[in-house]
Amino acid sequence: MAGLMMPVSKISSVSVAVITICLGLIHAMPAIPSFSGLGQEVAQSASPQSLDAKPKAHSVNLNWKASTSIVVGYNVYRAEKSGRPFTKLNSAPILKTNYEDTGVRAGHTYYYKVAAVDAKGKESESTAQIQAVVPSP
Repeated sequence: MAGLMMPVSKISSVSVAVITICLGLIHAMPAIPSFSGLGQEVAQSASPQSLDAKPKAHSVNLNWKASTSIVVGYNVYRAEKSGRPFTKLNSAPILKTNYEDTGVRAGHTYYYKVAAVDAKGKESESTAQIQAVVPSP
């Protein structure tokens, strides 16, 4: 018998635990942050924290603290103006909690944000954007 997994309930927009019953064993997992969309509850991974950038002459090294949720990786985004549309820099989720952006130009300013990605490809809310000024040689 494969496992049976079902949400217990939702009380006043607060998620409660999910219980998995498999081969007569009961395993309870704590609720994770979620948001509602179109009347259905959709779980969301916790976002990464403490994004930091260290610009060098021809690259920007980004570091962040891992998400507290179970994730498969992270997506890194860059913009050339604050608050402008961000472009995803990686083609597949990054497994580590750091990234080196070598596609920058000396003397330019860039803005970055990072989002965690779960096993279904769903992104968390991103970090706040941070600024990196790449020095001129």
